[in-house]
Amino acid sequence: MARKDVISVTREGTSGQRKRLKEFRCPDGLRVWNSADSHRETRFIYKEVFEQHCYEKHGITVRDGHLILDIGANVGLFPLSLMKRFQGLRFYCFEPVPTTRECLVRNLAECPARAYHEIEIRDHAVGASNSEAIIEYFPLAPANSTLYSAEKRQEVETIADKMDLADVWRLDKKTALVLLPLFPFRRRLFDKMLSRLFSSSERIRVRVQTLSEVLRRERIERVDYLKIDVEGAEMDIIEGIEDQHWPVISQIAMEVAPANKRQLPLLTSRLRSLGFTRITLESALGIRNVLEDPLPCTLYAIRSLRRSSFD
Repeated sequence: MARKDVISVTREGTSGQRKRLKEFRCPDGLRVWNSADSHRETRFIYKEVFEQHCYEKHGITVRDGHLILDIGANVGLFPLSLMKRFQGLRFYCFEPVPTTRECLVRNLAECPARAYHEIEIRDHAVGASNSEAIIEYFPLAPANSTLYSAEKRQEVETIADKMDLADVWRLDKKTALVLLPLFPFRRRLFDKMLSRLFSSSERIRVRVQTLSEVLRRERIERVDYLKIDVEGAEMDIIEGIEDQHWPVISQIAMEVAPANKRQLPLLTSRLRSLGFTRITLESALGIRNVLEDPLPCTLYAIRSLRRSSFD
């Protein structure tokens, strides 16, 4: 049995998949497929979603029968965390990276609770316009794959420069203890890690559709929960929501990349004008001013009164 803080490998992909995919066993026994070299990232996301419930904070609630849009679904850990706790959920999961989407499809299909939910998986990105774009895929860290490569590189370099040991301690005490003797050399080590990460990246052309186009095409008349985690493209998704569709959205949890934090005052003001009366910004490091945090933050927004159809 795996220790509580360990994710272990149980199966590798066969034939051509062998170098791309592995199945990992999570602390609670859950088995998930992910990129073969993503052991640490899988562990990190599992902890965020299953233990810290990062998408279910500050009043965000999920109930039986809810319709959930998961934009930036990655390998499906968020849906998996909900499927065993609720019934009759209806998911629309968006994941444009083929390898990651293959893991998403497998993970949701193999979930024992699959029969109790409706799941639609879409292969395009969501953005500001109906178009095409290039996404940079990182096999060593698939969840960091992004449409905004330059901003992602700047983000990780800033984190390396600005984060101190106290910040690491807030995020993960065990990691901080391991890094303690190495911390004076962190920049050199971090540069080597980034070089390996970025040198293995792949550029993939993907389709992009606006959220309003998705709602029209799928004939979705209510969104109980909109989850957005897209590594810097979150403001594009917001831009792609037409005025007529905002009333059908009840709750939002959205990661905001450091490069987009300067837009938060205008965004929160707009959300309030659209009827979202409970808005919370949470720093990854637990500090009061999210603008001072070099890491992404999360925005949680809840509408005061849900409307069930388009105006």
